[in-house]
Amino acid sequence: MNHIAASPQESPNSAAVTGPRDAPRATRSLMRFPHVVAFALAWCAILVVLALELPGERFDWFFSEEGPVEILSCGFWLLLAGACLTLPGLPRRPWQQGVAAVVAAAREADLHKAFTEASVLKTSYYLKSAAPPAEKLVAALVTLPALVLVIYVLVRGAKLIRRTRAWRFDWGRTVMLATGLLVASKLLDRSEAVSAAWFGFTTPVMMHRFIAAFEEGVECLLPVLFIVVLLQYQQQFTADAGARPRGED
Repeated sequence: MNHIAASPQESPNSAAVTGPRDAPRATRSLMRFPHVVAFALAWCAILVVLALELPGERFDWFFSEEGPVEILSCGFWLLLAGACLTLPGLPRRPWQQGVAAVVAAAREADLHKAFTEASVLKTSYYLKSAAPPAEKLVAALVTLPALVLVIYVLVRGAKLIRRTRAWRFDWGRTVMLATGLLVASKLLDRSEAVSAAWFGFTTPVMMHRFIAAFEEGVECLLPVLFIVVLLQYQQQFTADAGARPRGED
């Protein structure tokens, strides 16, 4: 009887021993690409519900520059920057991506037009506005390095995806999902202006609400997806390092 009571299969501590071992496995499961797709679909479904149910003024405020979606988006970009600069277990520190995330957070906070009469990201500010030349020069000295950094991050990321054939891995698929959602949101946003200018078509109110909710909602979702990409890449690198023979660099 004493032998049976001491059996490890029935020990009350067995769950405590196996629990921590199962936790990383559960985390890896949640980071799988199908789960990311399900999360993105649920996010879009919430945007549809908000577009359908929110009253007009409430909807305009919710998705405005001062609304909760923009504030969340700014916070998520800063969270991504912190993850880039502090997350352990990566082959190298992606500090360029972290700085680019800070730039994106600054744009979400409207800092690109907080100190000038127009957005410093538009060429019309430099070519047509009545701002003093000194102000334009300072704006250019701040904006150009930020734009160069963002372009560098995008080009380097595209090369990494191509070199590693990242579409085979969860992190690469999540990057492509985020890119596709961003392109779709921008195309939908531009479609309103193009259809009005070229064909004189006025977008119905409900369609405008769907487009506005999708664009702002996807901009808020992007940094979340990129945080997931970091976690997936961390897990992939850790798994590859564990499978590598000892002593091999």
